[in-house]
This record gives sequence, C-alpha cells and structure tokens, in this order.
Amino acid sequence: MAAAGLLLGLALLAPRAAGAGMGACYDDAGRPQRCLPVFENAAFGRRAEASHTCGRPPEDFCPHVGAPGAGAQCQRCDAADPRRRHDAAYLTDFHSQDDSTWWQSPSMAFGVQYPTSVNITLRLGKAYEITYVRLKFHTSRPESFAIYKRTQAGGPWEPYQYYSASCQKTYGRPEGQYLRPGEDERVAFCTSEFSDISPLSGGNVAFSTLEGRPSAYNFEESPVLQEWVTSTELLISLDRLNTFGDDIFKDPKVLQSYYYAVSDFSVGGRCKCNGHASECGPDAAGRLACRCQHNTTGTDCERCLPFFQDRPWARGTAEAANECVPCNCSGHSDECVFDRELFRSTGHGGRCLRCRDHTAGPHCEHCQEDFYRWSPRTPCQPCDCHPAGSLHLQCDASGTCVCKPTVTGWKCDRCRPGFHALSDGGCRPCACSEAGSLGTCDPHSGRCPCKENVEGHLCDRCRPGTFSLQRNNPAGCSSCFCFGHSKVCAAAAQFREHHILSNLRQGAQGWRRGSVGGPEHPIQWSPRGLLLNPEDEEELTLPEKFLGDQRFSYGQPLTLTFRVPPGGSPPRVQLRLEGAGLALTLRCSGLPLPGPPDSRQPREVRLRFRLQETSEDADPPLPPFHFQRLLANLTALRIRAGGRGPGPSGQVFLTEVRLTSAQRGLSPPASWVETCSCPKGYTGQFCESCAPGYKREIPLGGPYTDCVPCTCNQHGTCDPHTGICQCGHHTEGPSCERCLPGFYGNPFAGQADDCQPCPCPGGSACTAIPESSEVVCTRCPLGQRGRRCEICDDGYFGDPLGLSGAPQPCQRCQCNGNVDPNAVGNCDPLSGHCLRCLHHTTGAHCERCQDGFYGNALAPRPADRCTPCGCHPEGSVSEQRTCDLVTGQCPCLPHVMGRDCGHCSPGFYDLQAGRGCRSCTCHPLGSQEDRCHSKTGQCPCRPGVEGQACDRCRLGFFGFSITGCRACRCSPLGAASAQCHKNGTCVCKPGFVGYKCDRCQDNFFLTAGGTRCEECPSCYALVKEEAAKLKARLTLMEGWLQGSDCGQPWEPLHILQGEAPRGDVYQGHHLLQGAREAFLEQVTGLEGAVKAAREQLRALSRGARCAQAQAEKTCIQLAELDAALESSEEEIVQAAIVLKSLVIPQEGSSQPTTWSPLATEARALARSHRDATARIEATAQRALVASNTSYVLLWSLLEGRVASEAQQDLEDRYQEVQAAQEALGRAVAQTLPEAERALAAMQRVRADAALGLASPAAPSALPQKSQVGALSQKVQALEETVASRERRVTEAAQTLRATARAMLRKIEPFTQLRQEARDALTQASSSVQAATVTVTGARTLLADLEGMKRQFPQPRDQAALGRKAGVVSDRLLVDLKKKTKQAERMLGNAASVSCSAKKKGREAELLAKDSAKLAKALLREGKQEHRRAGRLSSQTRATFRQASRQVLASQARRRELEDAEQMGARLNSLEQQIRESRASLERDVQALSELLSRLGSLDTHQAPAQALNETQWALERLRLQLSPPGALQGKLRLLQQESEQQELQIQSFENDLAEIRADKQNLEAILHSLPQSCASWQ
Repeated sequence: MAAAGLLLGLALLAPRAAGAGMGACYDDAGRPQRCLPVFENAAFGRRAEASHTCGRPPEDFCPHVGAPGAGAQCQRCDAADPRRRHDAAYLTDFHSQDDSTWWQSPSMAFGVQYPTSVNITLRLGKAYEITYVRLKFHTSRPESFAIYKRTQAGGPWEPYQYYSASCQKTYGRPEGQYLRPGEDERVAFCTSEFSDISPLSGGNVAFSTLEGRPSAYNFEESPVLQEWVTSTELLISLDRLNTFGDDIFKDPKVLQSYYYAVSDFSVGGRCKCNGHASECGPDAAGRLACRCQHNTTGTDCERCLPFFQDRPWARGTAEAANECVPCNCSGHSDECVFDRELFRSTGHGGRCLRCRDHTAGPHCEHCQEDFYRWSPRTPCQPCDCHPAGSLHLQCDASGTCVCKPTVTGWKCDRCRPGFHALSDGGCRPCACSEAGSLGTCDPHSGRCPCKENVEGHLCDRCRPGTFSLQRNNPAGCSSCFCFGHSKVCAAAAQFREHHILSNLRQGAQGWRRGSVGGPEHPIQWSPRGLLLNPEDEEELTLPEKFLGDQRFSYGQPLTLTFRVPPGGSPPRVQLRLEGAGLALTLRCSGLPLPGPPDSRQPREVRLRFRLQETSEDADPPLPPFHFQRLLANLTALRIRAGGRGPGPSGQVFLTEVRLTSAQRGLSPPASWVETCSCPKGYTGQFCESCAPGYKREIPLGGPYTDCVPCTCNQHGTCDPHTGICQCGHHTEGPSCERCLPGFYGNPFAGQADDCQPCPCPGGSACTAIPESSEVVCTRCPLGQRGRRCEICDDGYFGDPLGLSGAPQPCQRCQCNGNVDPNAVGNCDPLSGHCLRCLHHTTGAHCERCQDGFYGNALAPRPADRCTPCGCHPEGSVSEQRTCDLVTGQCPCLPHVMGRDCGHCSPGFYDLQAGRGCRSCTCHPLGSQEDRCHSKTGQCPCRPGVEGQACDRCRLGFFGFSITGCRACRCSPLGAASAQCHKNGTCVCKPGFVGYKCDRCQDNFFLTAGGTRCEECPSCYALVKEEAAKLKARLTLMEGWLQGSDCGQPWEPLHILQGEAPRGDVYQGHHLLQGAREAFLEQVTGLEGAVKAAREQLRALSRGARCAQAQAEKTCIQLAELDAALESSEEEIVQAAIVLKSLVIPQEGSSQPTTWSPLATEARALARSHRDATARIEATAQRALVASNTSYVLLWSLLEGRVASEAQQDLEDRYQEVQAAQEALGRAVAQTLPEAERALAAMQRVRADAALGLASPAAPSALPQKSQVGALSQKVQALEETVASRERRVTEAAQTLRATARAMLRKIEPFTQLRQEARDALTQASSSVQAATVTVTGARTLLADLEGMKRQFPQPRDQAALGRKAGVVSDRLLVDLKKKTKQAERMLGNAASVSCSAKKKGREAELLAKDSAKLAKALLREGKQEHRRAGRLSSQTRATFRQASRQVLASQARRRELEDAEQMGARLNSLEQQIRESRASLERDVQALSELLSRLGSLDTHQAPAQALNETQWALERLRLQLSPPGALQGKLRLLQQESEQQELQIQSFENDLAEIRADKQNLEAILHSLPQSCASWQ
C-alpha cells in the first residue's frame, strides 16, 4: 500500500508529456513553457536534529534477539567514542545495507517512554513539494509516532500523518479515516499499519503526501493540495515504544532493551519553483532559492518582476506557462503595479506609476491634470488658468480656460463689467445698497457713492441723527425729529401704511378755490372732477383731513391725478404748505406718470410731490427739523395751478388727491415712523413728555420746551405740565412741607422717614410735647388705657405695646363659662389665664376637668361637665388614681380590665390590690377553655376531670387526656374499689376476674344471693385438672396443625383416639370479651386525641394565612403534617372497626361432644384471635409513630416558622399603624378647616367692627370725621394683626401634625416587637399543648399494650406476641427513618437543626441495627420471647422518656417566652408613656382648638384687639411648651435607643443565620464531591 502511494505521488508530480523538457523554460521557438527542478532526496546530506540521543552520558543498551548486533551481551552507546556513537548525522548519510549506521535515543531506563516524546527535526532550507517521507528503523517500529510539517520558518507545526495502534487514545483521531470529494483535504490520517512490534529490526515506514486525497489526479488545479505538499521543515515525533509488556517489572536489563533507533530518513520531492525555474541554487546571501525564469522573482518564483505586472501571477502548468507580461506605459514610466479592477475591465492590469513628461493615466496615455497638448506627438504644456477666475485649472486642447460667470479673459484673469475684487469666489458684484447709493461701485476698490444721509462702504446704513433707509428717499434716510430733544432714533414697529384719499369724482366736500392772493370760494364740482382753468393761475385748498399733525407723512408722496385730453398734458402745478409760522412751496418730483397709451381717448396723468426738504422750491431749503415741525402743525395745504401745458388744448380735470401717511397696525409696515432714544428727563416715543420727577421749564410750554427736575423736598413727584407736587411719605402741601394728620416729624429734612406714624393703637391721633418731645396718644381704643394705651382694662388681658414680650392686643378673658361672671379678677391681666375655675374644671381657660374627674368641661350644662373617676382601689394603679380626662378610663393593674378597673381579664382571677389578677393556670388537657371563675379560679373541667386547674381524674375515672377521663365502670359486686388502674383494669375481690371484675374465677360460682363468688366443691377440682390437661393437648394439637403438611396423615393419632371428658366447656370468652371492650375504648380515646391535634393544626394553618399564600413553605409543611394525622386517624378508625367485628365465641353447649370438632373450632378461633391481635397492635403502633411524627413536625414548625409568621403579623400590625397615622392626619386636616372658618369669622367680625366704628359717635361733624379716620386706621392695623395670627395658627397646626407623625413612626418598631412576642407565646403554648396530648396518647397506648401482654400468659401466645413485636419494631424503624427524612426536608436551611436531626437519624439507625439483631436472636431462641417483649417495652419507655425530655425543652422555651412576656410588659410601660405623650399632644391640640373657637366667638361690641392679644399669648405659650426638650423628647429618645438595640439584635441574628447557611452549603459541597464508591456519607 505504501509503495502504491509513492508511485501515485511520483506520477502526479512528474510532467505529463514525456517530450516536455524538464530543464528548459522556453522551447526551441522561444515560447515559454513549464519547467521543474529535478526530483531528489531532499534529506540527503542535510543535518537532522534530535531532541534525545544516547551517549550523553554513556549508557548500555541490549538489543532484542533477532535484531542486528544482538548478542548475549549488551552494547554501549558513547557520544565521545566515534565507534560507539549514534547521533542524528547518521539519519541522512549514505545508507548501506552492508555497513548500517543509525541514530539511537536513550533507552527506557532513562525515562524515554510515553508521555515523553523524542523529536527529530529536518530543515530543508526552502520550500519543497514533498512526495513521500520514508523512515527505516534499526529496531522495532514505535507503537505511536507522528509526522509534522512547517511551511514557513517560525510558523506552527501542522500534522502530516499519525501512526498508532491506539489512534483515538493517543492522538484523539479515528483510525482508517477517508475523505469524500468536497471535504477539506488538509487533514492528517491515523493508521495502525506500521505500529506492530514485528519486525524487531529493519521495519520501513513510507508516507505518501497525496495518498487518499480525492483531488490528487487534478493536482495542478488544486491550490489546497499544492499547499498541502509544500514544506520547509519536517518533524518526526516518536511518542510511544513498542514493548512485550515486560517493562512493568522495571528490570534494568529489560528497560535497556527498549529504545528508538532509525537507520535512514529519506524525503522525496522537488524544490518548489511553481513551474517557473528548472533549478535551485544559493543566492547572494547563500540561501537556497529558485533561479527564476518567465519574468518572475522570489525564493519560490512566487511573484512577477516589478515591471511585469500586466496580468496576475500564476503557477506554471503543462497547459500554460503563465509567463509574466510587461506593462504598457507609453514610454513615460518604468514602474507599474497590478490592478485587479483594471485587469477585470480592460484585460490589462498593469497600472503605471510615476509617469514622466507631465503625463498621467494607467498607461501614461494622456496629459496630467492642468496640462494640455496640441497633438499626441507634442509635449504637454501647462494651462496657466487663473486659480481664482477659472472654474477649474484644466483647459481644453487649445489652452482656453473655463471662466467663472463673473470673470472673462483667455486665462480668466479679469472681471466682467459691473463686478470687482477678483478672488477665489470669482468677481464680486457691486453690492451697493439701491436705497442708499447713487450708482455703481468703483471697479477696483468696490466703494459705492452714497446719498446725503447715508454712509458706509456699501451705502447701507444711515448717518447719525437719521433713520429708515428708503430707496425712494432722495436723501436716503430721514432726519430724526424727536421734538428737538434727541438725535438718536430708529424705525418704530407696530405702524402700518395709511392713505388719506379725496376722490373728486365722488364729491368735493371741503375743497375751496381762489386766485393767488385773492379770497376763496366754494368750487363747482362735476362727476368728472374739478375743472381747472388753463388760462388763469388759481389755488385749490385741500379739506381738513389733510391738515393737522402730518408728521407721519414726512418723506412720503402726495399724488395728484389729472384727466387730460388725448395727446394733452397737465398744467404746471406747485404745492403750498403752511403751518407753525412757516410757509414753503414744493415742486413736482420727477416726470408725470402717464396712464394707458391711447392717443384717441382722454388719459390720466399723475404728479407726485414728496413732503421733504429736498423737494422744496427754494435754495437753501428749509432744515429737516423745521420742515417736520411744519408738518406737525399743518394749517393749510394748497394746490397752485397755472398755465397750459404742452400739447393740444382741452379740458383738464383734477380727479384724485392721495397723501401717504401711517397709523398703528402691522401690515403693510410703515418703516419711516421714528421711535426716539430719549435723554434723562424725557419719555415717550418721540420724547414728547417729561419723565417722572421732571416738569416743563415753562409751565404748559408744550413738547418743544425743555424738562427740568421737580422741587418737592424729596417727598414725591410733580405734575409734568404744571409742576405742582404730588406728595408722599405721609406729607402734604404744595411743596410737601408738612406731615399728614396721624403723623409727626420734620418734612424739610428730605428723607422718606421724616414723618413717623403716631405710636398709638389703631393709628389714632397723637401729639408731641415740645419741651420733652414725648409723644402722647390722644384717643385710646376700647379696653386700653395709659399714655400710650399700653394697659388693658379690667376684664381684658394682653400687652398692646409688648412690654412683657411680643405685642398682643387687649381682648376679653375666655373661661368657657366656668367662672362667676359677677366676680372681679377672674383672669390674669397679662396672660389671660383663668384664676377662679368652677365645676371641677381647671386649665388656662377652664377647658378641662381636674385630676380625678373626667368628661367635657365645655358642656352646656354644668351638671354634665366633669364627673369623678371612681377608680377601683384594688384594680387600679396605686400611685395614680386619676383617669383619662375624656373617656374616664382608669390605669389598670396587669390583667385587669373595665373603665374603673373593677374585674379581671378573661383567663385571670383573684383581683388583689397592688398586684392585679393571677393567671388561671388551667390544664390544657383537662379544662374546656383557658378561663376560670373570676373569684375562685375554678376552671371548667372536661367530663371525668376535677381539681381547680382540672389536672386530675375524678374517683372512678381513668385515662386523663384532651377528651377528659373515662369511667372505670368496675363491677360493684366484684371490684374491691371503684377506682381502676391507669389502663382501666379494676382491682378484683377474691374469686372475681375480668377487666371490670364482673365474673367469677374458674372453679368458682356466684352465690344465690349474687353477692360473692364461692369456690366449687372439691369434686370440681378434679374436673378442672382434667380440663387443663385437655387444653394442653389442644394446644399441642394446634401446633401440629400449624406445622403439618396437608398431603401427609397425622402421626399422633392417639391424641384423637381418646374420648373427650364430658362437660368440658371453654370458659375463656368472658376474658376475650372484656379485653375487646377495654381496647376499643382506648382506641376511641386515641382517635379523639388525633382529631384534637388536627383541629390545632387547622388553627395554625389559619393563623399562617395559608388560604391566601398556598405556595409558602410553612403552608406546605402544615399540609404534609395534616396528611400524616389524617392517615393516623384512618388507621385508628380501621382498628376500631376490626375490634368491633372481632368474633368472640359465646358460651358453648353443655352437652358432651367429641374433641375433633372442638379442636378444629379452637384452631380456627385461635387463628382469628391471633390475626385480629396483630392488626390491632400494628394499627396502634402506626398511631404511635404518627403521633410522634406530629409532635416532631409541630416542634420543628415552632422553631423554624415562628419568625415568618411573626413577620406576617408584624406586617399586618404595620398596616394598622399606618391606618392610625392616616386617621390622625385626617383629624388634623379636619381641625385646619375649623381654624380657617374661625379666621373667616374673625374677618367678618373685623368688617362689622369697622362698620360699627365708622358710625358717628357725636353730633358734631369735625369730630366725626377725625373718628372715622382713626377707626379706619385701627381697622387696617386689626386686619394686619388677624393676618399674622392666621399665619401663626397655620404654622402651629403644621408643627403639631409633623410632631404627631414623627411619634407614630418611632412607636411602630415597639408595637411590632410586642405583637411578635405575643404571637411567639401563643405559638409556643399551642405546641406544648399538642406535645402533651401526643405524649398522653402514647402513654395510654403503652398501658394498653401491657394489658394485652397480661391477658395472654400462655407461652405460645407470648411467641406470637414476640413475632408481632418484631413486626412492630421493623415498622417503627421504617417510620423513624421516614420521620428523620421528613424532618430534614422541613427544617430547610436551619443547619443546626438539620445536624441535630441527622444525629437523631444515626441514633435511630443504630437502634434499628440493635432491633434487627434482637429479632434474629428471637428467631434462634424460641424460649426468650417473653424477655424480648419486655425489652421492646423498655425501648418504648425510652422513647417516652425522650418525649418527656422534649416536653422539658418545651417548658424551657415557655420560660423564654415568659421572659419575652416580661419584655412585653416593659413595652407596655413604654406604651403607657407614649399614651401620656399623646394625651399631652391632644391637650395642646385642644388648647389650639379653644383658641380658634375663642377667635370665632369674639364679641363685635367689645375690643377685638384684646381677644387677639390673648390668642397670641396662648399660642406663644404653646410654642414655648413644645419647643424646649421636655419629657416628651426624653421618652422619644428612650424609644429610639430601644429601637436601635432591637435592630442590633436582629442584625446579629441575621449574621448567625448567614454563617449557618454558609456552613450548610459547604457541607453539602463536601458531600457531593465524595466519590460514588464511598458509602459512609450516605
């Protein structure tokens, strides 16, 4: 196969035509053809490199028998000895079979074995096209080795071929891979063909590079295979030796016999020249390279020469030599590059570079940009186009440039006429403003000739003192008028064009006619207009609408329209203007404007007169200011016409006069109207008015008169026209030289505060004493007195002048009707506090009840106001006997309730002074509810239970449980006492037997009187002995029946051959009947206990709100627990059904019978009893296990889920607190409208008071006037006072609301903590009760089992009981394991509890092993069944002891909860303090409400200022009470500290929980990382 591959490669790489010369790159005719270097052994003579070679240090090697040179002794490899060295030079030397040399690696003794590889590297010097690689081994061929290649120095090694007997394991490659057409052929195969250990020497390995490649027969068209066979370096990686397997013993001699040894390394191929060279040789640098032909170059002739780029380089093939073609550069370049796009479009890809002689193009075929030539044979010349004037620098074939639109010339170097300043953008047009220039600009500088009032380079802006550049204005801009006060103006906005029109075809109203200098008279009008007299000179006076202020017509035209005959013209016309003492004449502006050109019809001609000094018919003309002054007061406007115009004669009519003006509006805009920038002292659009504080220098002097400052002593401004002062600062007079009434001072000082208001209430009148300058009020308001009205009258309170604090007006005292109105001194004159409160009231305004009283101190009737508290002396707190001021609730001792604290709370009794009520301590099982008699403490007991706490059974009862105690029902005849044992069995008198002692013992009979059992006569003893013997034989027969085979006859037939004694009747049915009844009664009690446990579980589920959150883990665990209890209940019910259906044989016939039917019946009966007993015991045991499971699950639920349930309850409490907070906010919001209503009422009172005060008090007129002024000032002061009080009330209400909200936020954490403690206590109590019920049921079941054991004293019954106990033990172990797993699942992330559960599981497992051993012992030793049953009982007792320990743990938890309850008590005290603080706040709010109500109830006939002063004092005291840090602040700080401590404890708990979770995760990770073979972790 290898030889075939070599032949294939040689055939494919050889030339196809035998006649083609291998060394000639051109044929005889000089045509190019493919040429190839000679095929050679590229490895011969080249130095190979090996990574490992023996001899360094010298070592021994032992060839295998059969290998060349193998003998009895080992040989030595020494690199220093030429005869014994085996280096890499022997790989590529001349190979001779007679004198073989080889390269050899160190042996296996030196660690040469997998995974250590030995590499042989061969560098070829340049790229070769490899056909085959051949290796000849001196030893056996390796088990695994690979061939790699590298196509460039420093590049990655690519796999060529893998050889291995374990391809997949060693190289990860499949063995025997083959390629399909289309797949990537650059893939290395793996084969086991040369991996056998035989032959031991001389084995060949030949690798063909093209073997198995589908494109090998189309090699010249496959670039992939051409790259595949190309290589510059080869690497042989020897990876695993072939051994006989004896190397595992590490024998040195054996290890020295395994090594690599290669005698020849051959590589067949050609020097790669891509068909463009026939030989390779060293270049100038001494490196091996192809001697390229066909205009190619490069080490492998892989590219064309620099100037031979007209088509792309290609490999030379047998069909085409693909010679490189030179570029066509038209003789103007010697450099080019290949352009693929150019080749694609033209077929020639050579793009010339750096063309000479100003040529350009891919082949230098045309002139470069900005050059031209007359013909292809002439050289290229520069265009020399002007860079600024030409569109582009390229000219045409004649050298003419393309100019920009404003440029001309052969080279575009000069501007066209009307343009200037040639630049990059061409020549710029003359941008002279048409409105401001007189013609075109200078062609060189571009400066424009400007009109008279215009300046600027482009004549585009007005000169200073002018504005509104207009095209039709001969001067360009209009001069500023501004009534001569300013030279700065601009065009005004908000003005539009307006025409004053007189259409003479419709009438000539207001027109007058006269001769020049003569009188005027009305004109004669015709529908064609005003007929003009062509012979005489006359004047036409325009009507009034053309006169008056015509400043807005300055610079605008007045147009006259004439109707002239055909071919005629209008007469000579002048315009005469008069006004402001001036008169002037205007000439027509420009030529007449003709109408339609029709020589046969009369036509209209228009003449225009511009109302501007430039149109004046005089020299020099009138100045612009005076011309506009004339227009501002135009008194006459006349048209002077005289003389006939040129042309034919005829009638000439004046038909229309139109004057252009302006008025306010938007469109069309009138830009000729000015707006002035006025100097100081002037104002208005045209500076036509004096500014405030200025007046005309000449009173009523008009707009042309200058403005001067006013003289009013700095107390006001003056009238701008007359100069009369308008006084301020409380002054009056022509020059503001005196103060107004109600003020005093010196107005001549020129200050704003010269006149001061009188310091009297309500702004009343005052006077200043000249000697002492003291101001004395002359009229005090009602309720005040003193020099300054600073003292309130009796019955009023306040501080009008603020002598003791903030000023407060005098107001009437407010004591809410709880004082004697006839008494004197009812209130404090300063504060207004009531001093003589009646009806058991107190407070600043007698607004609340005294201590020890409660009720509404503001009730209408005195009898309904305050009532004594009447707190119970034993139930209330002894330190304070006061009650709530509103509700009358007394402060109760713990567990005491009622308004007067007169009775105990539910669940408590025995009210004692100083202590409160004691807890009922009712037993959770024996009492019907957790309440007792409030006096005696007696709890309501369940049936059969007695004691004050219902903690014991009554006489004659037993089985203390959640259902009560059951009656013993002992037979009064046979029982020694009415009290029975704990299992319900009675103590019998001699001769009586049975559970209830209700029958006689065997061989005893009931006397005739029925009072006792007497022993039968002695003859009956013989019958008893015989019956005992028969019973023994019957028992033996039963054993034979159980162990016999139905197919074999019975051997002990003699047992059946005897005759049965007469009268032997079985009397044991009484015993079985009693046992069934007792057992049935206990099963019924257990069923009731399970039902009670389920009821408690449902209560827990409702408490956890599982109906709303079904997906929570707690609800899932509760559901599983309920399912377990339900299963237990079903088992118990089934056991009860089995007991009820148990067949108990009745008393048999006394007739003698044979023993065979009796034996059969006895056997069936015994089997029935045995099966029923087994079912009963199994059911009871399952019930016990279910009860234990319920107890554990309940306990785990208590430990793990209390937090979540408490969290839910806390969230509910938080919602309630938020609701309370919102309610408080609503209450405050309700209080605010009341305050606002009170203020509104106060405002109404103020208005009424103003009206009342405004009424006349005396018949004289002058005093009434002064009183009205004083009262109006008082009303104004009162209004300001009420506004300030209103602001203060609002601020106080906001402060109270913020304080209340802050207190509620601080109370929330402690309320939640108290609720959490109460919930935890409730949950713990429920769990303890459930645990107690479960333990009681278990103890009852144990007593039943012991009773069953006593009822079956026979050995065979004991054996059956042992077997059943074994079954029970096994089921108990299974249930224990199930319980442990369930506990682990339910405990979840509580790592500590999980570890405890695992520990108990291991204990249960050990218990299971002991039980299994015990069961085996019972099977081997049949005589030890009784002891086995006892051991089972001890194990059961141990389980009960463990349950007892859990109960003790529950009690410890109960004590912890009691501590939590104490913490709750402390929280109660904090809550009480919070209530007190809240009550204080409520009292403050009440005080505020009273103030508001007092404001609403002001007497309009009395002094309102006094009432307002009292209100302000009360508000100030309220603010002082709330502002300093008092008891409330201290309590809030204490609450805050408690909250911080609770947060720290919660944070500590969360940190511990996080650490436990982390430890649990680490343990789980360790468990999962253990190997599967380790079984201990499971």
